[in-house]
Amino acid sequence: MSSSARDPAPTTYSHATLPGALPVLGHLPALVRDPTGFLGRLSRYGDLVEVRLGPNRMVVPCHPELLRQVYADDRTFDKDGAIHRRFRRVLGNGLATCAHADHRRQRRLLQPEFRPERLAGYAAVMTREAAQLAASWRDGEVVEVFPACYRFTLRVVARSLLGTEAPDALADRLQHAFETALAGALRRVLMLPAGPGYHAAVRTLRRTVAELVRDRRADNTGHTDLLAGLLAARDEDGSTLSDAELHDQVVTLLLAGSETTASQLSWTLRLLTMHPQVLSALQAELDAVLPGGRPAEWADLPFLPRTARVLTEALRLHPPGWVLLRTCTRETDLGGRILPRGSQVLLSSYVAHHNPSIFAEPARFDPDRWLPERAAALPRWGFAGFANGPRQCVGADYARAEAAIALATVLGRWQPVAAPGPADARPVRLATVLRPHRLRLRMLSR
Repeated sequence: MSSSARDPAPTTYSHATLPGALPVLGHLPALVRDPTGFLGRLSRYGDLVEVRLGPNRMVVPCHPELLRQVYADDRTFDKDGAIHRRFRRVLGNGLATCAHADHRRQRRLLQPEFRPERLAGYAAVMTREAAQLAASWRDGEVVEVFPACYRFTLRVVARSLLGTEAPDALADRLQHAFETALAGALRRVLMLPAGPGYHAAVRTLRRTVAELVRDRRADNTGHTDLLAGLLAARDEDGSTLSDAELHDQVVTLLLAGSETTASQLSWTLRLLTMHPQVLSALQAELDAVLPGGRPAEWADLPFLPRTARVLTEALRLHPPGWVLLRTCTRETDLGGRILPRGSQVLLSSYVAHHNPSIFAEPARFDPDRWLPERAAALPRWGFAGFANGPRQCVGADYARAEAAIALATVLGRWQPVAAPGPADARPVRLATVLRPHRLRLRMLSR
């Protein structure tokens, strides 16, 4: 996408306060009841919209230029303050949660592990695990999609980045721990009770990750995974990462490398069952590039452009990281509104991705909007499937490769159709990752 194709930024921006706030609770009930509906409507009110979630007043930028200002200036719009501290109690001070003061050092340590030559090695694990996933189903079997995708992505991240195996029991334990701990942290941010099992989930998460780090420290010979790189990494002063720092980075990798991609794959499969013509065209590409339904490999990805467009469009419609929070570290002007120090800015890729002034017919599933000639006309800062600016996801290319290899391998072998019986594909409420509540598909052999 090219910012040069965008109309010049306006000199003034429209501001609004979202109506309908309730005493004490503000807009919180509306967000909890229908999070995507609530966020999808915000851009109708203006370029910068104030909302109130319980006692917290936040402004939501909806215009691409305002999004650019916030994403690009991570020193002014930082991950700081009481709300972020609550999440750090669960996730630690890793790359995804740390403040600006720690971010540059942490990113410098992690960035080399996501170079293209490293990704090619990780992709071999992705191919093997995708083939195993596709081979695990029987013709006509009804699959609970998100848990299946989660186990796949966790096995990939555990083997490729951490150099360890992740049996289904470990995957299920981590999924439950992450889900319960993060939901509890989000509820506490919104001044709600954390919910049952929150403290136990946090303890399980910490204990499991500590065991992974301890075992790898004891056996760090002959490994070429990311954790081996972190164990060998030296800071500018020659110091190494402490156990606590390793713990926090492993938590970040496990979360960012599993639940988000599992969510993207789940939504993509659902969208394709709802749009059989798109599915047919995609499978024609797969049949040409992957004859006989062979598993997709790293070298195949440049020849699967339709697959990439389908995944990007699913990511636009259902971005897993649907809300991010920033805190103003100084008084600043955002779109003509003066925000005092400590003000909260809610960044939502869902808001931007469903803004009709950025994406025409935003509710329509249209993978061809990502054809190069059409994508060039879109504002660069309007799409934030992996965030933007200095804090864009360090593993974005890893995630793209993983999703493409998995989708291509599965659809080369299986025809997904909606399963009979009740289903609930609405997003899970009060979840930090936008994922379907329950999605069941029947897999038919091709």
